[in-house]
Amino acid sequence: MYRLPYSRMSRRSGVTLPELMVAVAVLGILSYGISMIYFSVLNIYNRQIWKLPPYDAATGAVQRVSRDLREAMLIESHGETFMVVVMPLKDANHDNVLTLGPYGYELTRGERVAFYLSDESGATDAAGNCLWKAVRAVGAEHFSPKVKIADDIRPELNPTDPETGQPYPMFRYHPDDVRLWGVETWITSTGTVHGQTKSQTAHSESYLRNL
Repeated sequence: MYRLPYSRMSRRSGVTLPELMVAVAVLGILSYGISMIYFSVLNIYNRQIWKLPPYDAATGAVQRVSRDLREAMLIESHGETFMVVVMPLKDANHDNVLTLGPYGYELTRGERVAFYLSDESGATDAAGNCLWKAVRAVGAEHFSPKVKIADDIRPELNPTDPETGQPYPMFRYHPDDVRLWGVETWITSTGTVHGQTKSQTAHSESYLRNL
């Protein structure tokens, strides 16, 4: 009987040095990639968490005030920490009411809107670090606090004005010759993040309406 020749299969009891080196290299590359992703996510998280709440408070306040200033038609009075503007009168359809004047049609004066610092009560004669918006309706004698815009507003922490050497005022306007009033707003808010007090300043320049 014919028998197939017997072939002994070689058996390896371990891995070779080149194979071990390749495995270590692959593991190192994977570890490096995972660590880079981890630290990138951690840095993004830390940047965001350190911005809250001061950054959101300052930016949100500036955006809110600027939006109303762009709709205003006149500045009635102002100071370093307050401003009173006149809003255009609206009809039932929320359109501006126009009045014929000596130079043509003009916006009609409506309610007054005040931005000012006060305490938690929102009283116009109180001192505090809360930024409020109050409204005086047409024909009314007094302002009524409408909404608290932000807490922990610190105008003394505003950047320094190089011309005066003092912190920028919260409100500053620059009238020009064509009835376009540019209003600068500087708002600095503070907050506690990770047990430390942080501050952030937001700034904008808005232009009142011009018919």
